[in-house]
Amino acid sequence: MQGNELVCEQRQARSTGLQYGVASATGMLLTMIAGRLWVGVLTPIELAAEWLIPKLPIGLFEAGLGMFGGYAKPILYVVALVLTLALGGLIGAGYEAMLRRTLARPEKIAAGFTVVLVLLTGVVYLPAFGQGFFGAAATTGGGTTMAVYAVAYVVFGALLTVHSLLSDARGPLGEHNPSRRRFLRRGLVVGRGVLLLAVGAPIVARLLDSVSMTNLSLAEGMPAAFTPVGTFYNVSKNIVDPRVEAATWKLRVSGLVEEPFELTLDQLRALPSETKPHTLQCISNPVGGNLIGNGEWVGVPLAALLDRAKIRPGVVDIKLTSEDGYTDSIPLVKALESGTLLAYELNGEPLTYKHGAPLRLLVPDIYGMKNAKWITSIEAVAEDFKGYWQRQGWDDVATYQIVSQIRVPAANTALTVGAPLMVEGLAFAGHRGIETVEYTADGGRTWRQADLLPEIGDDCWRFWRASWTPNAAGAVRLSVRATDGAGASQKQAEAPPSPSGATGYHDIVVEVREAGA
Repeated sequence: MQGNELVCEQRQARSTGLQYGVASATGMLLTMIAGRLWVGVLTPIELAAEWLIPKLPIGLFEAGLGMFGGYAKPILYVVALVLTLALGGLIGAGYEAMLRRTLARPEKIAAGFTVVLVLLTGVVYLPAFGQGFFGAAATTGGGTTMAVYAVAYVVFGALLTVHSLLSDARGPLGEHNPSRRRFLRRGLVVGRGVLLLAVGAPIVARLLDSVSMTNLSLAEGMPAAFTPVGTFYNVSKNIVDPRVEAATWKLRVSGLVEEPFELTLDQLRALPSETKPHTLQCISNPVGGNLIGNGEWVGVPLAALLDRAKIRPGVVDIKLTSEDGYTDSIPLVKALESGTLLAYELNGEPLTYKHGAPLRLLVPDIYGMKNAKWITSIEAVAEDFKGYWQRQGWDDVATYQIVSQIRVPAANTALTVGAPLMVEGLAFAGHRGIETVEYTADGGRTWRQADLLPEIGDDCWRFWRASWTPNAAGAVRLSVRATDGAGASQKQAEAPPSPSGATGYHDIVVEVREAGA
């Protein structure tokens, strides 16, 4: 009987420890996430993701996007959170086992766990992911980084101790008392839930607002000439996008220049500005995808800042560094080109953090990945600098492919024989513009020219429309193609977004029925 009681007690101890470990790890994670959202210290999960994602082959990266779409990074984040909670549970089980094997006070064991976690983080984990010993190389600085981690680990240890003291009837609460133990455990569960809800709700709400998610669905319906800020596509390398404090932000212009300098946002906004309509498209946009938008941007020409800095001979690229550690570059000749803008407003409002506030780059003819957001540094370099995505194999030139889309009617729309309708869509080829758009309803045997609507701007998408009357019942495939202003035709051969942008004709299938059917 004593043996059975011992086994039951050990199982109960493991179960109790697991529960307390998971609850304590939840408090630790909430502390780390709060540090990320309000101070900017990357969580251990993000550090691991930052290390892993650039090392993925493009094919595997594309497969992940194909399987999970724009939710790939949030799913990765959730999986990592669950694994962290599981690890916390295992630590809690070990903690409970140590309590039962030794006479040490709970707070002493918890303090030991805390010290070990701090040392492992500072000496092993952070250096392994490029942050230096005790976070010395972190963008937030070693002191701030370690302070956030240390507070999180103290929360973990303190919660373990509180759980143990309140639930252990052999502890300071007096002699063995089963009814008191049950009462305290129930109270602890309720109190823990209330506390986590009160503390965690605002943190989770801000986290959900900050998580970077990309809508990879196919586009339908004609867009407005200027995409509303709230629906303008957003893509980044991050799990959680940075929120930069405009009041303390500075832009540094340096490198191979005669006169390096820094500007605050107010100083930048005081410079002569330009307003321009400009379309952005992500290089990950599939054929017919919606990772494209057009806005009216306000900013300062990049050439003006480079002229002020006085570029030295031998400069090849202008390197851009962002608040989130993202890097990229554009050739010097592109940086000096008319239309290359450092933008701080979109559609009449200051940039939102999702779109790169306080400052992002706009470059004619180049996919969005090189139009860096959250810029903090502009550096003239004497090399062809390869940025974050280029080191993974994505195109370093990244010139826009010619794109055309059918937006109306939507795929699988039911139409009627003999009833005319308007087929509408958009086309885009960067600064090269669009010369013609053609569509076919017979598999490409005949192509009909569509009407182009007036241009919105030199670097903007172009809307088109054509009247079409279906003349026979059945499934009909509508396809579209475009020719740019330089006379180049859109590529018919299908290619995935990686490494140079998707190609192929966009098509939809509609169902044509007899009248009255």
